[in-house]
Amino acid sequence: MPSSKIDYNILDAINIERTFLLCVGYYPLHTKNKVFYLLHTTSFLFSISVGGGQFLSMFIQMMIDIQDLSKVSETLFFFLTHSTYMCKMVNFLFNKRRLIEIEDQLSQPVFYEFPMERLKILIRKVEATKTVALTFRIMCSLAVVLSCLMPYVDPNKRHSLPLSGWLPYNTTKYYYPTVAFQVTAVCYTAANNVNFDSLTWILITIASAEFDILKENLKNLDYKGDKLRVGKKFNDCVNHHKEIVRFVYKIESTFSKGIFLTFLASVVVICFTGFMMIIVPFLGPQFIFLAVYLSCMMTEVAVYCWYGHDVMTTSDEIGNFFYTSNWYESDLSLRQSMAIFLERTKKPVTLTGGKLVVLSLPTFTSILRSSYSYFAVLQHLYYDS
Repeated sequence: MPSSKIDYNILDAINIERTFLLCVGYYPLHTKNKVFYLLHTTSFLFSISVGGGQFLSMFIQMMIDIQDLSKVSETLFFFLTHSTYMCKMVNFLFNKRRLIEIEDQLSQPVFYEFPMERLKILIRKVEATKTVALTFRIMCSLAVVLSCLMPYVDPNKRHSLPLSGWLPYNTTKYYYPTVAFQVTAVCYTAANNVNFDSLTWILITIASAEFDILKENLKNLDYKGDKLRVGKKFNDCVNHHKEIVRFVYKIESTFSKGIFLTFLASVVVICFTGFMMIIVPFLGPQFIFLAVYLSCMMTEVAVYCWYGHDVMTTSDEIGNFFYTSNWYESDLSLRQSMAIFLERTKKPVTLTGGKLVVLSLPTFTSILRSSYSYFAVLQHLYYDS
């Protein structure tokens, strides 16, 4: 006897990320309450001010140090990471309407009304992604703590600021207030950035889990039963597939530009971080910080590529799972619909960054190869000079 369908609030999967981004003013507000709207707007303006202030400070400092490669490198990898965050933020703000559409789509029963054994596929994959996201949060938190401690543990950076950047006043006179502001700003922007990434990863995971559920439904559909019942169940599968593809399209249209800029920046950041690691004392405080920072950048890109690759492979396996069923016992009138559906599933569903870079494992290896190539050039220039 088949298991009964149960209701599951799929939006709970993104509850942490949604709540945090709502509090900082980025996530769209659902209520029209004036008090909440005022608080939301105030948080948003604070976020923009903090992010924009950091951006300008680092940019001006790089212009001042333009002739010194090691100093520019020290600022540049922070600047690129922060620039990517700013671009993600702007992209996020421009796509607020799509976030509401994504929520509305996930609220449709086609995404969560399954027997418990199917629902476990979704829950298991989402929980695994949440574990990955938590690990990434811990790594980023460690990188932030190390960057903030650098002026106190590295003799070469004694009484310097945690972040390289130009400020329009005497920082020696107001050293501790400046440090407090920079530490707050770094923690704030890092937390926002992590939640942008985690939200995207979980949504991509939901898409791949839905494809896995669809595969199981097609595999276990008994085609020799009542013609009307079989036809309805098959049409449910076709509709499920359409909705998943539409969901993936919405994820891509919402986050694609931010992902592309992350990939683009990661090539340079990985390269410059590796370069900095060869010019600082081995196993010194700054070396350890750079190693953690490099791990964060590589993890961020690797996870995007991993989950994007998972969507591609799970969608590509739909036809194989269909053929393991007893489809040959189906009614002839249903086979035309089957043929059309299978033609549709022959092309795997892919996620891209900016419509230019496919999220896949080969893309990750390409990013690492490009980073190493630029690193080798920088290393050569440095030793020659």
